[in-house]
Amino acid sequence: MENLLLGLQELCSLQIILFIIIGAVVGIIAGAIPGLNDTNILTLFLSFVIFMDPFPAVILMTAVFISCQTAGSIPAILINVPGTPSTAASTFEGYPLTQKGMAGQALGCSFGSSLSGSITGAILALIFAPILGRYALRFGPPEMFMLALFGMTAVASLTGSSLPRGLLSAILGLLVGTIGVDYFIGVTRSTFGVPELFSGVPQIPLLLGLFGVGELYSIIFKKSIGAGNAERHTADVKSQWEGFKAAFKLPKIMSLSTIIGFIIGVIPGTGATIASFTSYGMARSFSKHPEKFGTGCYDGLVATDTANNASVPGSIVPALTLGIPGSGTTVLFISAFLMHGLQPGPTFFRNYLPEANAIFITVIIVGIIASAVGMLGANTMVKVVSLPTYMLAPIISVFCLVGAYICRFKAADLFIMLAFSILSIFLKKYKYSLASFLLGVILGPIIEPNFFRALAISNNDLSIFVTRPICIALWIMSIVTLFMPLIISKRAKKSIMEE
Repeated sequence: MENLLLGLQELCSLQIILFIIIGAVVGIIAGAIPGLNDTNILTLFLSFVIFMDPFPAVILMTAVFISCQTAGSIPAILINVPGTPSTAASTFEGYPLTQKGMAGQALGCSFGSSLSGSITGAILALIFAPILGRYALRFGPPEMFMLALFGMTAVASLTGSSLPRGLLSAILGLLVGTIGVDYFIGVTRSTFGVPELFSGVPQIPLLLGLFGVGELYSIIFKKSIGAGNAERHTADVKSQWEGFKAAFKLPKIMSLSTIIGFIIGVIPGTGATIASFTSYGMARSFSKHPEKFGTGCYDGLVATDTANNASVPGSIVPALTLGIPGSGTTVLFISAFLMHGLQPGPTFFRNYLPEANAIFITVIIVGIIASAVGMLGANTMVKVVSLPTYMLAPIISVFCLVGAYICRFKAADLFIMLAFSILSIFLKKYKYSLASFLLGVILGPIIEPNFFRALAISNNDLSIFVTRPICIALWIMSIVTLFMPLIISKRAKKSIMEE
């Protein structure tokens, strides 16, 4: 408790409070603009944090990090364009709610879930950070492969009524994830000689193509996004509060999503995107009404937005305790420390415990600020939904074009975005799962290299995947997740027959 109070004391200065406010505002703006994300903005920040003291610099970066996660769901819900890669799963339920004329309720639910994920994730970090940092090192290549395989079991939950189509979508996504230079022998695969694909398919143009431009083709002949519900497109206090309360009426999903998000965040090399997809899949697997998912269901939105915010403090844990990034963004945290001559690692919590606690307390404070600012500004944000399509379509197009280009400042990314927007048309037309495809793309670069690394360290002995304790636990979880929808469906049919 004493160290917690000392951590709070670290934040009680005008300079730190100013940095928290600036970071929260910058993060909200960056998260709400498709194409921009926390990594883009924090990379720019590195050029001047060298002139700041180390802990104020990291507090500023933490504020941007958490507020970006909260704000990224805003365009995902309103226009089906993820603000950040980690909020792609928020489109599955948030956008259908908007199409029903419930944009205010969807935003309120999102802000409530984000707030819960930030606060509970930070509390878990404050309690367990020194312990979990050591256990994160136990995730070697076999465990990472099994974790990705566990994520793939979510395909069974993301496929809707057609499992074969869902599996084919996932396989296609896995193939797209293998595009680029081979990890082991250095040859290029499926790049067609395009240098911009040597490092793989860039995630932001892919997302903007699948969800942004791809959705334009669907709404171009409509009067507005929610045609027929224009009068209901408001985000007043009543509608937001309705969604906010709905989120907290699902404590089991919220708790499970927090744990999933935090633990996946702690594991080095994962991040919020995998956390949100895994949480969504688990929520659907254990739901008594899985058929409601994808139609505008609070359960799914709570699962995704709680998990991606809980993963933020989780990903900071290995960065501080081990000096190993829990996600791509936390590489920048480590860089900020190293630029000031500080080495994150096992001795960090012993030498800088109050400062470490201050970082996690910042997550709580910024989570509250970001959710409050979002709810205050939601009524203005949601007006974009009522714009006629002939005005809204050009705005979305510009956001997508700019977002795809500033990802790497390469014109080729615009063509990549266009290619995946065309692919999304065919996937949706023939009822193949966009969610399964995207999950395959995300997990492909994790599954393949870790499979071969595991074989390399075991002399090609496949038993390494079934003999290590963590692998066994992940096998059990995967099997349970895969068969849970079938079990629940049979129970539901049995109860109907008994009635």
